[in-house]
Amino acid sequence: MRTRLIIMILLILPFFANAQSNFNMQMQQARQMNQQMSNQNAQWARERQMNMQQQQMRSMMMQSQTQVQKAESKLAKAEKKLKKLDKKATEREADLKTKQDELANLQNNSENNNNTDHQKDIEKSKKQVTKSEEKLNKTKTEIESSSKKIDNLKKEVETAKSKKEELAKKEEEEKKAKEKEKAEKEEKKKLEKEAKS
Repeated sequence: MRTRLIIMILLILPFFANAQSNFNMQMQQARQMNQQMSNQNAQWARERQMNMQQQQMRSMMMQSQTQVQKAESKLAKAEKKLKKLDKKATEREADLKTKQDELANLQNNSENNNNTDHQKDIEKSKKQVTKSEEKLNKTKTEIESSSKKIDNLKKEVETAKSKKEELAKKEEEEKKAKEKEKAEKEEKKKLEKEAKS
C-alpha cells in the first residue's frame, strides 16, 4: 500500500508543479500588464499636461497680441491728436500775430488817440490779444501732455512687444523639448523592438 501511495504522489506531483509554474507565469504577466498600464497612464498624463501648457501658451500669446494691437491703436490715436493740436497751435499763433498787429496799428494811429471809440477799440483789441494768448498757452499745454502720453504709449508698445517675443521664444523652446521627447520615445521603442528580435 505504501508503494501505491508513493507512486500516486509521484504521478500527481507534476500536476502541482505545473500548476505552480502556471500561477507564477500568470502573476508575472499581471505585473507586466500593471507596469505597462502605469507607463501608459504616465505617458497620457504627460501628454495632457503638455497640451494644457500649449493651450495656456496659445492663450497668453493671443492676449499679448491683443495687448500690442490695443497699445498701437492708442498710440496712433494719440499721434493723430498731437498733429491736430500742432495744427491748432499754428493757427492760434497766426491769429495772435494778426491781433497783435491790429493792436499795434490801433496804438500807432495817432490821429484817433483822443477819440473814446478809438480807446474802446484798443481795449477790445487788448482783450482779444489776451484771449488769443490764453488759448495758445492752453493748446501748448495740451501738446505737452499729449507728447508725454505718446512717450508712455511708445514704452507700453515696446513692453508688450518684448513680452510677446519672450512668449514666442518660450513656446518655441517647449515645442523643441516636445519634439526631442518624442524622438527619444521613438528611439526607445526601436531599441526595445531590436532587443526582442
